Amino acid sequence: MDFRQLRSFVMVAEERNFTRAAQRLHISQPPLTRQIRQLEEELGVALFVWHRTGVEMTREGRALLEKARAVGTAVTDFENCARWVKAPGNRGISVGMCWGLWEAVNLIRAHHTKRFPEVTITAYDMCDKAQEWRRQIDVAVLRPPVDSEFVSEPLFEEQIVAILGDSPPFASHSAVTFSELATEPLLLFDRRSGPGVYDKILALCDAACVKPSIAEGQPMPYTQEAMMLIASRQGFYLGIASQFTQTHRASGVAVVPLNEPGAHIDVRVAWRRNEASKEVREFIRSARDVFPLKRDTGRSRARSA
Repeated sequence: MDFRQLRSFVMVAEERNFTRAAQRLHISQPPLTRQIRQLEEELGVALFVWHRTGVEMTREGRALLEKARAVGTAVTDFENCARWVKAPGNRGISVGMCWGLWEAVNLIRAHHTKRFPEVTITAYDMCDKAQEWRRQIDVAVLRPPVDSEFVSEPLFEEQIVAILGDSPPFASHSAVTFSELATEPLLLFDRRSGPGVYDKILALCDAACVKPSIAEGQPMPYTQEAMMLIASRQGFYLGIASQFTQTHRASGVAVVPLNEPGAHIDVRVAWRRNEASKEVREFIRSARDVFPLKRDTGRSRARSA
C-alpha cells in the first residue's frame, strides 16, 4: 500500500466516477483502476460497487474514507514541512495546543498570517505526545499546569460544566450545584489525558466539601464512549466549555454550567523563558491582539481576526 493508492481511493470516492477521478489525478483510467484493485486486494475488502454509469461506495469503503483523508492530510503536511525545512533562511512557528483549543489557536493563526504572511505555522497536539511536545514547540496554548521551563499569561476562561443525560431533572436547569448532583456518580477520566482539568475538578470538590461517588478511569468527556455512558444515565462528567472550545454536542446529552465558586479554568499562552526569537515574540503579540486581557475583571474576550 502506498499514498498514491489512498489518494486515488479518495478521488474516486469523491467523484463516484473513474474517468473524472483520473482527470483530477492527471493519469489515465487503466492505472487508476489497477491502483484501486490493488488496494482492495491488500485490504481484503471491496471499496466500491461497480455499475455502468459509475461506482458506489461499499459500507467498508465509507468506514475507511475519513481515515484515508486523514492520512492524505498528514502526508501533505509532511511534504509542506519538508519544503519549508529545505528553503534557505525560512523560519516558522511551532504551536502546541491542548484538546479542544483549535478554534482559539486558529483565530491567532489567522491574525498572525495577516501580519506575517510569509511565516509558516506548524501545529502539535500536546495531548498525544506527553512530554515530547516540549522539545518540538515554540509556543503553547494550553491549560494549567504550565511547566517551569515556560512562562505564561491568560488568554480567556473556560467554564466548568456538568455533562449529563438530557432527561429530567437536570437537563432543563440553567446551572447545577454539587448538592444537586450528589446522588449521581462522577465519571472521571485518566489524569494523564488532562491533568489541569482533572486537578481542577478535585479542587472544586474539596472546596465544596463534597465527596462524590467517583468512577475512575473513564474515557474523556465528549468522546463517543463517554456519550454512551452519559446518555445511559451511568453518571455525569465535569468538563470544560467556552465559545472558543471545541466540544461535541450530541443527542441524549445536556451540557449545564456548574454553579460553584471558582468553576472556571484559564486557557493560557506559554513560551520559553528568555525567549529571544523575534518570530516567537510576534506570535505572542498576535495572541494578545486576538485575546486582549480585561485587567479589571481578569477575564478576556476575543476579537474577530
